[in-house]
Amino acid sequence: MAESSTSYVPVSDRASSDFGGSLLNSGTSSSSPFPTSSYTPNQRQAMSTSGGFDFDRVKDFLSTTVGKVAAGATALTLLIVIIVSTTGGSSGGSGNDYFNNNPRGKMLAANCEQIGDLLFGEPVHQHGDHYYQLVGDAGSSLTWMESFNDALHRCHNGKPGYLVAIQSKEENDFVLNLIKSSHTYMQNTQEKWAWIGAMDMRNEGEFEWVTGSSKTDGRVFWKGGNPSNGGGPFNGQYNLFENSLNGYSSGAQEPNSSGEEDCVAMRAGHQKGQGTSDGTWNDENCYHGKQFFVVEFDN
Repeated sequence: MAESSTSYVPVSDRASSDFGGSLLNSGTSSSSPFPTSSYTPNQRQAMSTSGGFDFDRVKDFLSTTVGKVAAGATALTLLIVIIVSTTGGSSGGSGNDYFNNNPRGKMLAANCEQIGDLLFGEPVHQHGDHYYQLVGDAGSSLTWMESFNDALHRCHNGKPGYLVAIQSKEENDFVLNLIKSSHTYMQNTQEKWAWIGAMDMRNEGEFEWVTGSSKTDGRVFWKGGNPSNGGGPFNGQYNLFENSLNGYSSGAQEPNSSGEEDCVAMRAGHQKGQGTSDGTWNDENCYHGKQFFVVEFDN
């Protein structure tokens, strides 16, 4: 969300046992999205023996592939409801942000105030008055949900991170260059992508920023779905979906909501050279793996 000079900011290379290290673990998250760790053994036994709640059976279910998908979908829906409800919906920028009003957000913000930096090793770069961190590598496979949760648990200068909310062409170019400058970018010829903090899960075809930042959370930037059916930018908000409205003649008309595509990723291309569609956005299935995501930190 910044629009001025770019510089490198050196940061310490340290992690913290407070969060058990990075949530990324070979492209997967080892923890359940449900807060089972908040229950004591006695509470678990009580729940399993009263009211028909079998904790162990639920735990076994969550360990299965079907269980993980169901758990992830439920947690993602709950997070969207929580964040949107605390930011005033599509009005956006109301100041009623996740970190000040949501209990989990308050906890994350308080932890960052005490910790200072919690970055898991990746360098942070400054662009204007905000800071950015690229996470992942050319061989990673990260879902939007994993990326969203991981971003919230990072700290820089005492401020919690969030999935990037891109507000200008200059900021979009900066993020694209950050991806292309990764030392792992050239490791294979597969096309590279990075998740950003946008989706249309609350209202189909209505894309909004879902991040945790009071400046953009809940702000709708696109309405109407596919541009071939009348979809387009909303209220002058910035977007760079790959479509003819944005000047691209590739034939793509994004967003197209093909295959339950509710989350937004940036295309970074195959090679260092600037491709014709590099930097454009596409709606993607939230549970398809992408190589990178970008974390933004307020000043």
